[in-house]
Amino acid sequence: MAKNNVKRFLLLFALGVAYGFMYVMPYMKSSFYDQMIAAMGCTNAQLGSLMTYYTIALTISYLPGGWIGDKFNPKPVLLASIFGQAILSFLFMFTYQSYTMAVIIWCLMALTGGFAFWPSLMKGIRMTGTDEEQGRIFGIFEALNGCASLLLSFIMLGIMAIAGAGDLVTGFKSAVACMGGLSIVSGLLILFLMPKDATYGATEEEKAATITVRDYIDTFKIPGVWIMAILVWCYVTVSAVASYLTPYSTNVLGMSAVLAASIGTIRTYGCRLIGGPLGGFLADKAFHSVSKEQVLGQLACLVTLGVFLIIPSGINGTVLVILLLLVGVAMFLCKGTYFSVQPELGIPTTVSATAVSIATLIGYLPDMFVHTMFGNWIDTYGNAGYSRIIIYGVGTCVLGAVAAIIAVRQSKKVRERAEGAAV
Repeated sequence: MAKNNVKRFLLLFALGVAYGFMYVMPYMKSSFYDQMIAAMGCTNAQLGSLMTYYTIALTISYLPGGWIGDKFNPKPVLLASIFGQAILSFLFMFTYQSYTMAVIIWCLMALTGGFAFWPSLMKGIRMTGTDEEQGRIFGIFEALNGCASLLLSFIMLGIMAIAGAGDLVTGFKSAVACMGGLSIVSGLLILFLMPKDATYGATEEEKAATITVRDYIDTFKIPGVWIMAILVWCYVTVSAVASYLTPYSTNVLGMSAVLAASIGTIRTYGCRLIGGPLGGFLADKAFHSVSKEQVLGQLACLVTLGVFLIIPSGINGTVLVILLLLVGVAMFLCKGTYFSVQPELGIPTTVSATAVSIATLIGYLPDMFVHTMFGNWIDTYGNAGYSRIIIYGVGTCVLGAVAAIIAVRQSKKVRERAEGAAV
């Protein structure tokens, strides 16, 4: 048993590092917003549009990727995706001044980070634990990928400061090169730490089962898949809103650009170390329900974002830092467990990758338009645009809380059906 636990932790570590490194580059504006604007010479709307192109390509790739994730062993799929991402990082290092090339690279990153990588990764995580361990398994994974992402981001900040020595272009190129190199490292971790059969939480029937076209179609009919999709939608929107707290802190609240970038990095990646495991613990041990924990997480996001509508400019710096970090913790109370809700909502392991693909396809649609919309609000309304962004985020949190309450009710129905079938 102890040996299996060590193997599971090593597997989660490898998956966490791979995930953490995979998405730092496409979402790097969350921490390096001002630096990207300066180095690339683009507008706020153009920078936001990169996420629009990225999400369109992701949307196209998710459904066939889910089928592949349920059909084939995840290890070779993950390796091809990770090493492809490394190549794109190095390509961006040489072509970042061309906005057209940036668009092409962001679209290609959607294939390396989306397509079969994402559903294969999520299914792999689910299968490392039993149904009763899902909250903790996903929470631990969230913490591990947070460590990896935080490490990479601070390494990039350090390289940008040291290698650049006042030259933004040199520092920026060095940081992007670092991303490519560490992506290769994450691929090697998967190569050596991920066993071919990593199905600790699956039954023998589930291991032997092969997804059919009928199974694929029937997955769309599972109510829990759509509830999960709404929970993902709300997290993705709140995450986008939170990324604009970095320029809001500098342009409106008076924080320095360096400090804002550092806090943005901690909020985006470091807060996973608290929010992810805490959410998993609350789901499995306190509430004994992922759905109920999601209600708490959505309400926490609503409160922590809403505070930014009333705080004045010139607020005490320490208080501001705490408020920014609380947003991150609240976000990861939601993100750490929204995919671990699958067993509770009656989603079988055999179609887990497909279910994740559907939920992700729907859930990540906000990335297709909100970043461009938010950028346009800032370009049009100036600093007043940030208030619009935060209000939009608060409204989304209300939707998330409603969806989580529906998930609680749906999980009760699933449990009652299971108990009835067992009689």
